[in-house]
Amino acid sequence: MKNSFKRISCFLLIAVVMYLPLACERGDVGGPDEPITIAPLVRPTGASNGTAVTKTIGPAGGSLQSQDGKISIEVPQGALTSNTTVGIEPVSNTNIAGIGAAFRLTPHGQVFSKPVTITYSWASYADSVGLLQTLGLAYQMADGVWKFVGADSFSSQSKTVSFKTTHFSDWSLMNRISLSPYKAELETGQKQTIKAMIFTEADWDNLFVPLVNNPGGPYNEPGYPVGTPAPLPSRFIKSWELTGPGDLTRATQQTVAYTAPTSVNGTASATVTMELNSPVAGTFLLVSNISIMGDGWIELSINGSAPVRFPASPVVKMGSRYILANPEDEGGGHFLLTWKGELGSHPYDLAADGTHFHFLPPGTGYNSMYIPGPDMPLRPSEGTVNVTKLSKGIAEGSFTVTNVGVGTQFRPEATASGRFKAKLFVR
Repeated sequence: MKNSFKRISCFLLIAVVMYLPLACERGDVGGPDEPITIAPLVRPTGASNGTAVTKTIGPAGGSLQSQDGKISIEVPQGALTSNTTVGIEPVSNTNIAGIGAAFRLTPHGQVFSKPVTITYSWASYADSVGLLQTLGLAYQMADGVWKFVGADSFSSQSKTVSFKTTHFSDWSLMNRISLSPYKAELETGQKQTIKAMIFTEADWDNLFVPLVNNPGGPYNEPGYPVGTPAPLPSRFIKSWELTGPGDLTRATQQTVAYTAPTSVNGTASATVTMELNSPVAGTFLLVSNISIMGDGWIELSINGSAPVRFPASPVVKMGSRYILANPEDEGGGHFLLTWKGELGSHPYDLAADGTHFHFLPPGTGYNSMYIPGPDMPLRPSEGTVNVTKLSKGIAEGSFTVTNVGVGTQFRPEATASGRFKAKLFVR
């Protein structure tokens, strides 16, 4: 299994390495072997976040999946001696290193005669799971402490991790090491400290999953208690690098300071990467993604798609009306947002000098007005422009639009949302 992990590691990470230029700072490879001391952290029990999905499973075995498809369990033949109501309930994630939702597998405390496979999908959290080789599952023990047990296998194609267990409890996805923050939004000239952290104890030869230590305990399984994070020991850190604009300076072996450039056109991106000095061959990277917000930017999502950021021209105030647009159709089309009034929420209307949204990419258009049906009059779309700042030369806020009118017939077939920050020019 370890060989398969190595092959996946190289496949996932070699492409990243090819694109690192470099402002590189090398660490001391194989430095002092500092001990990692993580005090186990007692956490509250998660509260229910939804309705449990249940199914009767007997000696023949069976499977069950959560309502959102994020977690599934596979009970093999012979794991249960009688018909048992098995359930999956979403609960709040109290794991300090937890990613996404946690799930309560019931009957709580159920022990199986054969290992049951728990599979967790990380597709919804792909931008925040970090290094796959240190990603895995954790469960909450009876004393309230979460225990990281890692993974028996993972799939980069299906974006899942799996672990075989003989008991049920509250389960969570987590990564035992990470950069903090793993992503940040900064203004021009702003500074950000980035730290390499670890949430469990770790041995040099047991950093990656699957874990092989055997600490005993009620289920005699590998794993480590989760606690307040500590700096990742320097023996695990090979180098820090910066890709993109800005400056990177070393504060300590485990900490760097990033400074955003003093000016950018619209928005810009930078990536701070830490390369692990790992116990196995391969290149293993932890990444912190930084977005730099320049003099003016607009963020737009159509129909819930991933937001697109593009430059904004200064907001112009003409009388009581404010006008925000993008220069030269950057972002894929002409963007216009107007509102009448000062701070607060402004509903859309049909007045010529009122509150409007439109975005006109090639071949179609999205407008804050629609026609509900044949022979019906034009109506303003539902939603508002919410203005949160109009001072010190800056206009800032957000917007939502439902029943967006699409095309020349203004069919109510879309939604739009976004936010903005731009210079403010008053005529």
